[in-house]
Amino acid sequence: MGEVNRNKRALLITGTIVPNSNFVAYTNVEDRRKEYYNSLLLYSNNFRDDDLYFLENSLYDFEKDVEFQKLLLDRKITLLKFPVSDKFNQGKGYQEFEMLDKAIEKLYAEYNSFIKITGRYKVLNLKQLTDFNCQGLIADFHKKTKVTQTNVFYVSGSFYNSYLKGLYLQVDDSKGVYIEKIVYNKIETEKLEKKVKLFSLNPIIVGISGSYGGTLNRNKIKMKIRNVERKLLKAFGINQFLIEY
Repeated sequence: MGEVNRNKRALLITGTIVPNSNFVAYTNVEDRRKEYYNSLLLYSNNFRDDDLYFLENSLYDFEKDVEFQKLLLDRKITLLKFPVSDKFNQGKGYQEFEMLDKAIEKLYAEYNSFIKITGRYKVLNLKQLTDFNCQGLIADFHKKTKVTQTNVFYVSGSFYNSYLKGLYLQVDDSKGVYIEKIVYNKIETEKLEKKVKLFSLNPIIVGISGSYGGTLNRNKIKMKIRNVERKLLKAFGINQFLIEY
């Protein structure tokens, strides 16, 4: 492989416009398409110095969507189209990381790090959350529930290839084996705590959950407490949340 530009990163915005899983509650194609479109518009406005890639793996026909094609062209967003996954019952986490593995394998020689976002969600403060070079994995980790939030994270290519690549093969939503639990378990069993960090602030996420169909809005008072907690945990060198509320 060629030499990686150590100052270059990419945004990987994942999408499945036409759902392909038993474990998706939010299935309206027109609404999903609109949300992906608006998210791409937001991120292209906020990350003008980074390359954007839209990873999509459904039956949606972009050739017939002139407006979407114009957005991709005007904003210089690269569409990486993947085949529809044949692992219908494994769930959306399996299918999303299946795409991520292939995308990072393709792009690793060009980029040092990757910001991953679940495409229908708008992370309004994403620029602030990622305004630095990433050497490991930045995400939100929860000790009590033993999960790593995967809707948004920031990862170096070397960390992904060393520790996250191939984990999706263990996912089976039908048995409650979610990617969030698998990633957390990998960090715990491999003792990777020194290579991971919490986000310095709460990600402000707007959208509708694909899993349960409800809003992602959080209690404002609890989120203020959580932001204080982030600072305290950082001061004590603790890289995961110890309590839930």
